[in-house]
Parts: sequence; C-alpha cells; structure tokens
Amino acid sequence: MRKLFIITLAISAVLSSCKNDVKDPKTNTDNPKPPKPVPTVQVEFNGDSAYKFVAEQVAFGPRVPGTPAHSRTMVYLRNQLARFCDTAYIDHGTHTDGDGVVHQVYNVMGRFNAENQKRFVLAAHWDTRPQADEDPVDPTTPADGANDGASGVGVLIEMARQLHALKPNMGIDIVFFDKEDGGESGGAMESWCIGSQHWSNKAFDAGYEAQNGILLDMVGAKDATFAFEDYSLHYNQPLVLETWKTGQQLGYGKHFVNVAGSMITDDHLFMNKFAGIPTIDIIHFDIHTRNAFPDHWHKHTDNMDVIDANTLKAVGHTVLQVVMNHDR
Repeated sequence: MRKLFIITLAISAVLSSCKNDVKDPKTNTDNPKPPKPVPTVQVEFNGDSAYKFVAEQVAFGPRVPGTPAHSRTMVYLRNQLARFCDTAYIDHGTHTDGDGVVHQVYNVMGRFNAENQKRFVLAAHWDTRPQADEDPVDPTTPADGANDGASGVGVLIEMARQLHALKPNMGIDIVFFDKEDGGESGGAMESWCIGSQHWSNKAFDAGYEAQNGILLDMVGAKDATFAFEDYSLHYNQPLVLETWKTGQQLGYGKHFVNVAGSMITDDHLFMNKFAGIPTIDIIHFDIHTRNAFPDHWHKHTDNMDVIDANTLKAVGHTVLQVVMNHDR
C-alpha cells in the first residue's frame, strides 16, 4: 500500500508540474468551433395570385395546339415570364415522333441568373388535350384543362413573381412545355410529352446541366393528394423526401402524403432520360379512382370549379421553400 501511495504522489506531482503546459480547451485556438447551422430561408406564397394566373389561361379557351387560343396563351405566358424573370422567350422547334410525324413545338421559358452553373429547373405543361376522351357525354371536344395544365403553370408564374423579389443567387429556369397531352391513350409513351422530349434532347445536345428539377402537373384541385411517384424516387429520391418533408413541416400534410404512387409517363421522365436532369413529379394521385387520377381527368369537369387557391398555395409554398433553401 505504501508503494502505491508513493507512486500516486509521484504521478500527482508530475501532473501538477505539467498543468501550466496544458491549454484550456475553452481557449484552445487549435480546436476550431463547429460552424453555425445555416438558418432556413422562410418564404411566402400567394395562392390567390396563382389562382388568378390559372383563370387567365383558362379564359383564352382550351389551349389545343394549332388553335387561336393556343397562340394567344403562348404570348401571354411569354409576357408573364418577361415581367419577372431576367429573360424570357419562346423556344420554337420541331420534333419527329416514332410514326414519322413532324410536330411544331412552342416551349416557353424564363431564366434567372443564366450564367450560374448551379441550376434548378421548374416545369409544367401549358397545352390542353385535343379531346376530353374520358368524358361520358362529350368525348370528342376539348375541356378547359384548368387543372391538367393550367394549374402547374399558374403556380410557376406566381413563383416567378416571388423569385423576382427574393433575388435568388442560384440559376433557376422555368419551362412551360408544349404538346404534353396529345398522346394516344394506352399507346407508346413516346406519343406523349412531345414538348419535353424536344427540350430535353436540345438541352443535352447543348451541354445544358441542372442539378435538380421539379415538374408540376394537376396541382390545383381541392384536397388534392400527392404520393411518391416511382420515376421520381428512382431518379431523385433525396429531393422527393425533402419536398414531402418540407410540405408537411409547412402544414400541408394532407396534400403531401407518405403513400407509394405509381410510374407515370410525364414530362419529368424525358427530362431524366434524355437531358439527365434529376427531376421529380408532383402530380395528383387519387387512391379512390380506377386510374389514380382525379375524377375530372380528361373530362369537361376539368374547369375552374375544381381549382382551389389553398391547394395552389400548398404546392407553391412548398416548392418555393425547397428551391430557396438550395440557394445557399
């Protein structure tokens, strides 16, 4: 016991003699402090303004390619993006489909910070299906397409208005695709999404790159629900989870539901496959219908009566929050 006591005293003496040579961790400049977390950017979104932009499109009439309503809407969209974006233009080109048919395509595009290589793409289609072929009464004439087309565009015009005030540092491209909705029911997927096929091929050939993309389709119906679309999970699962989590945190959990959806042929598929842009789809998914689309899909009931400013706000607020928090 005595030897242990002596050894203990010796150790204590050594430690005492070294005490002044040991730096206090609180003042040790060799140990840098962890970085402070970057605060989340909080944004607002005006659902009533988005609703107005939807109604103004619908007022032109069905936006079927080749019609006066289509031409007038195209100019309207270009002018709206020109009000808010750094630059806006109509991207006219042609696309030859698998049957050899040549399509005239008019995509409308607005850009923020075109020189910035860090880019985020926001997209929707602006055309109307040539016939309401799911309608039990009149399946041969076109519907208004208030939800199927105009709703996503209306949300993105309001987002452009908000981004104009927010002055994002990153590059943001807003694209309104033409000729999404003219495909053959039950036919080849390449018969759909002609505008995004054209744009995606052109973007790839030009060496255009973007790190993320979000497509909006049928995002305006009252009490709409949005599930995890399969292609979105395959190509950009982190963005899907971030977007749904953000929507739920903002109080829109009844819209952004943690439910497995299905594979949907939509513009995001070709943005992923042809342009290599990891893009997700926010699209109405209804578990109560046979095809998982809302009951008014491709029917004449797809008019302003189904559009709800609260749903437009839920989607727009969520997406704007996600985009602005990538801009850091």
